[in-house]
Amino acid sequence: MPDFIELSKQRHTELESKDYWKCACLIDNNDDSRRHHVMLDECYDMLKSIKLESCLSIGDSRARDAAYAKSKFNCYATASDLNTSKLYDAVQDGFVDSVLDIDFESIPFGDSSVDLVVAKESYHHWPRPFLGLYEMVRVAKKAVALIEPSDCIMSSPTPYVEQGQYEDSYEEVGNYKYQLSLREILKASWSMGLPAVVAKGFNDPYEPNQAFKTWLNKKNELDALGDDGRRQFNLMAILIVKEPAIVNDINLNGGRLYPRPKNPYLT
Repeated sequence: MPDFIELSKQRHTELESKDYWKCACLIDNNDDSRRHHVMLDECYDMLKSIKLESCLSIGDSRARDAAYAKSKFNCYATASDLNTSKLYDAVQDGFVDSVLDIDFESIPFGDSSVDLVVAKESYHHWPRPFLGLYEMVRVAKKAVALIEPSDCIMSSPTPYVEQGQYEDSYEEVGNYKYQLSLREILKASWSMGLPAVVAKGFNDPYEPNQAFKTWLNKKNELDALGDDGRRQFNLMAILIVKEPAIVNDINLNGGRLYPRPKNPYLT
């Protein structure tokens, strides 16, 4: 198993560390960047009422997520990935404050040392995602934000999980595509004693070379179906709250608040 994990990290380094381009961060003259900015907007209302002085993004191959946080919240923003050798221009151009080579299983930050930790479309690439989740929660002071593909059911529920009932797929690098399950995140959060989770479903009807306007119209149509309960969302924006004092300040933005269930054995 460890050999596979090291090989996976090596392949990700080779495939994901492509050239940095300025429009990937904030300049909306690239349709793919505009699409990612809309996805980040799904978390914006949840976070805007929280005072954020620092943010760390994990698996941020374009420094896009950290740059978004810096622009919206005027916080000290650090972008990280397995290999950041081509991301230093993002610092020079002022989009982020720093970049770091970070293995998500061992984040070189102290406990509760950064206000917000973000992983957008990177969690499902990780060979051992729950190790990364626990690390993100450890270093976060106020919250962890995940924006990830959702584990959608493909057929009707049965007493047991059936082959083909859920989508199982693999990536080029060989990793199993670990799609996000809201129920798993809730259980993990309650087991860590965290106060609340906020979840908002939405859709990313991505197709290669698709014009942004076409994508946005389709997204809005699918989101409306999801809001009415007629269709599953294929992505989920999840805010794992670590600081109890901020729970009542969060703008749900159409999402749902899940407070931690009361433990009858604790007084």
